[in-house]
Amino acid sequence: MRKNIRIHILHCGYMQVSPTVPFGDSISLKNSARQIFARERVTLPVSAYLIEHPNGLILVDTGWCRDISPKGVYDPKAVRSVLPKHLAALYQPYVPEGMAIHEQLEARGIRPEDLDIVLLTHLDPDHVAGLRHVKGAKRILVPEDEYFWNCRLVYQARQPKKLFEGIEMERFFYRGSSLGTNRWAYDLMGDETILCINIPGHTDGMCALLVQNGELLEHKRRFAILASDAAYCPRNWEEGITPGLGFHRELQKRGLDWLKEQAAHPGCIAILANHDPDMQPQTITIANPT
Repeated sequence: MRKNIRIHILHCGYMQVSPTVPFGDSISLKNSARQIFARERVTLPVSAYLIEHPNGLILVDTGWCRDISPKGVYDPKAVRSVLPKHLAALYQPYVPEGMAIHEQLEARGIRPEDLDIVLLTHLDPDHVAGLRHVKGAKRILVPEDEYFWNCRLVYQARQPKKLFEGIEMERFFYRGSSLGTNRWAYDLMGDETILCINIPGHTDGMCALLVQNGELLEHKRRFAILASDAAYCPRNWEEGITPGLGFHRELQKRGLDWLKEQAAHPGCIAILANHDPDMQPQTITIANPT
């Protein structure tokens, strides 16, 4: 009998951001400045996901690195040693003790070299800063469209290359698909159980992951979606409120419409937004057909 797929939700630190980051509903230079200099802040988790798949161990995103918070608390000087000043002010991140990705893996008896794949959904710092802790993984993957378009000025300001430069990464190309807003996807494991679905708006090349049980009969199909930053919490897709950090609001809106459609499917077990304050670390099991 084929093993079930397990998704472990891991919180790899926190960010203290303006309320307009999850619920800005607009993207502009003025809004970006307000986010950087905001006095009012909300604390949001930064998630990564460890997937136990019958054919391998997969880590999705890496959260913040320990260097950003050496003593487990918010340390502005340490943050500025890792991030440019404007991003340090935007995120105000911290990582409690034991919460950096390598610390959580070690607590589970997992070494970086035990990871078959580290998949980066996109290259924003809260998703790649911890990459230095797991660079010994067998393979590190990123969408080609995400890596290529990092050259755009809008991303150069958001995605410091020093966080991933010098680390060998494989870039995969999306292919035509019936899924997602852009109708592009990549079959990560070659059996359609994990599909990387292009969902642009936050960045050009960002992917969400659709993790499913491989059941051919639609009424028996069970799946979960790792939404990355297409949404920050269910309120985004339920009320159609786009996050205030991105590059294209209309594409963000299309992504939320797709997530809402998937959430209504009877086989949808969960949609996991990367910064959902109500989503606690836990394990979700997707049972395979017997």
